[in-house]
Order: sequence, then structure tokens, then C-alpha cells
Amino acid sequence: MAADTGSVRRNLPEAARVALSVSELGAEISRQVGLVVPHDGYLAVGLDPLTGVGCFHTKEHAYSTAAARWMERTDALDNDVDPFFRLIRGPRQVGVLSEGSPEHRHSPRLHEIVIAEGFSSELRMALAVDGTAWGALVLIRERGRRPFSPDEAALAQDLVRPLASALRRFVGGKALRPGRLALPPGVVIVGADDTITSATDSGRRWLDELARDCATVDDELAGLLWNSANMARRADDAVTTRIPTPNGWVALHAEPLHPPATDAVAITIQTAPTALLLPAIAAWYGLTTREHAVLAEVVRGLPAKLIARRLQLSPHTVNDHLRATYRKTGVNSRDELLAGISG
Repeated sequence: MAADTGSVRRNLPEAARVALSVSELGAEISRQVGLVVPHDGYLAVGLDPLTGVGCFHTKEHAYSTAAARWMERTDALDNDVDPFFRLIRGPRQVGVLSEGSPEHRHSPRLHEIVIAEGFSSELRMALAVDGTAWGALVLIRERGRRPFSPDEAALAQDLVRPLASALRRFVGGKALRPGRLALPPGVVIVGADDTITSATDSGRRWLDELARDCATVDDELAGLLWNSANMARRADDAVTTRIPTPNGWVALHAEPLHPPATDAVAITIQTAPTALLLPAIAAWYGLTTREHAVLAEVVRGLPAKLIARRLQLSPHTVNDHLRATYRKTGVNSRDELLAGISG
């Protein structure tokens, strides 16, 4: 088993890098993890590492959309077993919830979600490393199957870091390329019942565009919108997520409408502007603090000598940082780099 775990740890990041879609990523993660922790269904989520808002997700034989919404909404109340925010911050990132366990018999999530949806055991993983949450993975087993064991939870814990790395490689392992999205910003209104109550014409066009990347349009696209709306309601403030798509980066900006009693949320969808995209690129592609600082000056259009003077570095060091950034982002020149991060 230990050897199998080692093989999964080694294979996950590269398998994620070559995945061509979010659904393909989820299927490969499920296949690899299933070698050591068998399961009947899964739900995989990628998070914006800067804001913690969802930026992609996929599932197979998992909870219904309504159940997933209930789970996310109640998770924030901290009245159930292993809410994700505690796993992200805690000493362990894996939690198990099972039918028949005496310590779980009063869990609302067990009865309202797991059992009600036809399952008997859930293993959830917060894919957080050094305080940064890159995503989450939920594995489930059908009724009649044995529950996830403590040994399997330990194996899953051993996979947290490589799974987080896999999510990073899915995004940051692909060369940075110019976006091909020319739509103007659009606005979508999500009502208190989490349905779209109205939208601008450009908002509708953005929904159509985003739906192209969803294997199951209703679940995945609605999930992105609902997660942003729910996070905005929870914060009672605006929240942002940057979504990587095959055609470029898209920004979702969700903000509660007033009066707040309506619980309606306005979501602006647009091509991610450079200023908003830059820190996300630095995070996903693993740029160092200095590489990020140099890139910010490059975006301003400054030459290497002036960048060196502003950052109190030698021109040689600035060029070293630029070459490292080219290598990490898969580009060959300053022009290609700028084209890849220009909204």
C-alpha cells in the first residue's frame, strides 16, 4: 500500500498538467486516488488561492446540486463534523463522516446529505498547503459499502500536498497564452433562491461562453455562480474569483444588492483585467516575491534598467528573474508574457 501511495504521489501532478478539461482532471484525480482509497463518487473543487472562492469544479456520481448547496451553506455555521474551514486551518486536512458511527449519529450533514442522497460514508479533504487553500476533494461511498477507515484517512492525508500540487499544475503547468475572449462585461442577478432572476445581454453571452467548459452545464456553471453569490452573502461584501478557461481568464465579481434583506447578489463577469490577474498568475505559476515584483514593473512597460533601479537590483538579476518567469509560464519573450496577462 505504501508503494502504491508513493506512485500516486509521483503521478498526480503530471497527470493533472496534461488534463485538457476540468472534467478530465476530476476523472484522473479519482482514478489515481482510487488506487489507495477506493470510492464510488467524488466532487473536486478548485479555489482561487487569493480569495478562497471557487474557480472550477467537477463531480461524478456525487451529491446533487441542491445537496451540495445545503452542505456549503451549513458548513459555514460550524455546527457539524469537520467543516472545511477548520480542516484548512487545522493540524489535519482530512475528515470522515460515516453512517453507524456513534460519534456521528447527531450530524445533520450525515442524515440530510450523505444518507438522504443514498450514500453511507464521506471522506473530505481540504487541499491546503502552508495556509493556502487550493481546493477540496470529497469522496463518497454508497450504502452497503464499508465506511472509510482511519487507515484510509491517513493515506488520504498523505495525498493532500500532491493533490494541491495537482490542482496547481492543472492551471500553472500550461503555457500562458493570449486570451480569446472579446465580450464586454456582463451582469447577472442571482436571487435569494439561487436562481438567475435577470441578466444583461452580455451577461447571458458570458453564461453561454462559460457553459462551453462545463461537462454538466446546470451543475458546474450554476455551482460557480452560486458559490460566488453565497460567499458574497456570507461576507456581506464583494468577493472575486479568477477562472481559468481554455479561452483565457475570466473574473467573477459578486456583490450583495441593497437592501441586504433581499439576499440578491449581482455578479459581474468579464475578461480578467491585468491588475486583477497578475497576483493570480504569480500564485498559480509559483513566481517568487521578486519575480512577481519584476513582472509588475514589466506590466507597467518599464525597461530592465529602470526596473533594476526601482527595485534596487542589478540589471543582470532583473533579467534572471525574467528568464525564470518565462520558464515557469511557458513563454519565450516579454511580448508573449505581456500578451498572456493582458485582459
